[in-house]
Parts: sequence; structure tokens; C-alpha cells
Amino acid sequence: MANQKASISRIAIQAGAVVAETGEKILQRFSITLPWWLNKTAHIPILMYHSISIHPGNEEREALAVTPEMFEAQMAYLARHSYTPITLERVYSYFAGQATLPAKPIVLTFDDGYVDFYFNAYPILQKYGFHAVCFIITGAVGQEEYLSWDQIREMQSSGLVSFEAHTVTHPNLPKLSSIRLLSELADSKYILQAQTGRTSNFIAYPYGRTNLAVKQAAQQAGFLGGVGVWYGKASHAGMNMPRIQVDRQMSLQTFAARL
Repeated sequence: MANQKASISRIAIQAGAVVAETGEKILQRFSITLPWWLNKTAHIPILMYHSISIHPGNEEREALAVTPEMFEAQMAYLARHSYTPITLERVYSYFAGQATLPAKPIVLTFDDGYVDFYFNAYPILQKYGFHAVCFIITGAVGQEEYLSWDQIREMQSSGLVSFEAHTVTHPNLPKLSSIRLLSELADSKYILQAQTGRTSNFIAYPYGRTNLAVKQAAQQAGFLGGVGVWYGKASHAGMNMPRIQVDRQMSLQTFAARL
């Protein structure tokens, strides 16, 4: 009987997590369907990049990579069409009613903290004066193919790049024990803040995998918001805001259509 009750309890928890996750996605998408006279919120595209490189070094990164030439063309398009890259803090403040937005806001995010961001993306961001958000795997910093703390601090000091958390070891968070889950989230936040001297308020979930327990742990660790990998534009502050993935298969025409 005890085992049966435990089983029912687990099923109920899992069902609740699915409902909560579905509810957040509906909330993000619902306002897009409203007529203009009821639609009082912005729909902010949050772009998701990984490696900015011609040959990123392995098959997994190859699929998600964007060449420097493609990235330059995309940033030039944003500049020509008057898009303004903003911080996630400004997105959060806007949805909280505490800030305004430029006419065409956009957020540029980069996952994992590859060193090619420093050599290939950062100079282009400097050229256009564009702000970006880089999500860092703190346990990988300084390893081959990843940013160093000196590079991170240098870019942060420019005011063009802010750094947020992407866990310590990039695990599948829903598979972790509650203790390990909180450690991956809280430790990544603490390490990043200690190294940069700046508060980390946002988390990018590895592989986009999250559930109710993960989001609650992220809030317990002190994060204000989070981003996933599911497609859409952000219309509300949340712990799993949608993003638009950009990879080497995307033409400039498709890039423009998804903004």
C-alpha cells in the first residue's frame, strides 16, 4: 500500500510539472494571438547562438555553429533595420513594469562560453556597439576551447557583454538528485559572481531540459529568470523563456523572418 501511494504521489508530481511547464509556454505564446487593442506586451526575440566558428572542432558543435561571416551578415541586418540588443535585466524590468524598451528590442545570447566568442563574435559586437549575454559553464572556464576568466572580465568591462550562469558541469538537470541539482545551480551563480564581481540573475538550462523541480531550484538559488531552447518570443518574465536558435543552416532570409 505504501509503495502504491508513493507511486501515485510521483505520478501526481510529474503531472503537475507537465501542467506547469505547459502553462508557462501557453502564457508566453497566448498574447501573440491577441488583437492589437488587447495586446499590451512586447514580444522580444531572444536569439540563441553557440559557437561562432568555421570549424568548431566536433560534430555536436558543428551543427550549432555559425560562421563569422554569417554572424557579421546577421548583425549588419539588425543594424540596418534598427534593432537594439538589450540585456536580460532590461527585459525582466520591462515585464515588471519598471523599464521601457527601444522600438525594436532583441537579445543576443551565446551558450557554453566557447573561446571563439572572444575572437570571432566579440569584435563584431564591438563594431556595431551591440550588447550580448554569454551563458558560462563555470567548470569549463580556462579549459581548451573555452573562455578564460581574464577574457570574461575584459569583455565585461567593455559594457557590451554580460555573463550569466549555465551550471557548473552542463548536466541534464531533471535527472539530478535535489542536492546535486541545487549545487549545480547555486555554485555556478556563486562562482560567476565571485569571478566577475557582478550579480548573476539568469540561468540557461543545459540542453533546454527543465521541469518544475528545476525551476524551483533555480529560484531557490537566487535566479530571477531562465531561458530554454523552445521556439518563441518572450512576452512575459519567466523561469523558462523561449529563444530562437540560430545555426549554420539558417539563411539570412529565414533569420529575418523569425525576428
